[in-house]
Amino acid sequence: MARSAAYDGALNALLAQWDRLLEVLPSLDPTADSRVAGWTVREVEAHLTATTAGLARIIAADAPTGADTDIAGWAAAAPGLAELVDRDAREGAADLAGAVDAARAALATADERQVVQQRTGAHTLHDAVHFRIIEGVVHGMDVGIDADPIAQRIAVKTLVGVLVKRAPGRSVELRIPPYTAVQLVEGPRHTRGTPPNVVEMGPRAFLDLATGRTSWHDAVRDGQVRASGERADLSAYLPVVS
Repeated sequence: MARSAAYDGALNALLAQWDRLLEVLPSLDPTADSRVAGWTVREVEAHLTATTAGLARIIAADAPTGADTDIAGWAAAAPGLAELVDRDAREGAADLAGAVDAARAALATADERQVVQQRTGAHTLHDAVHFRIIEGVVHGMDVGIDADPIAQRIAVKTLVGVLVKRAPGRSVELRIPPYTAVQLVEGPRHTRGTPPNVVEMGPRAFLDLATGRTSWHDAVRDGQVRASGERADLSAYLPVVS
């Protein structure tokens, strides 16, 4: 089965991120608080268990013949599932190792173009793998686990793509070294020289902003974000998923 280079890279990054989580999680106190309000380490692992086990399940299940949404649609729909996700995390099993084993086996022979039915809609498997990368990276950060570098890069670039769709334009340059630089926000288009509106931050700061772990005001105040220009306030477009 032929797979695209982009999907191969994403799949390898997801597997590496799972390995990193499984290496560290057993050493953590399951009753310790995480960065997710009201969740302990155990609830974070239970949530990751549910979404990882769910990946294996939806690969094997019947699904529509065509996708009806994409990564931006997933991001838009996710907040509406907060109550259900919270219940699953509190009541579900925290067995990420078992869920990863099942997901690895399902992914080994699955086609990236396969459509899978999730709570957020009918997605391609290619997109569903990217959702799990974002969850694995961000929830790892929630319990103090550093991300696999490739997984972190993919998570950042995927969420930047959602942000660009939410705020299309060419008046602000967003820089997240060493991963990406994009233009967004409607207004006068920049063509040459130093852009009049520049926002720069590191990958972790962007992931925190994009997923609602911190606010724009706090990130700017604490020096995590450097913003210059009258249009360089992106608070109206953040977070992109929560």
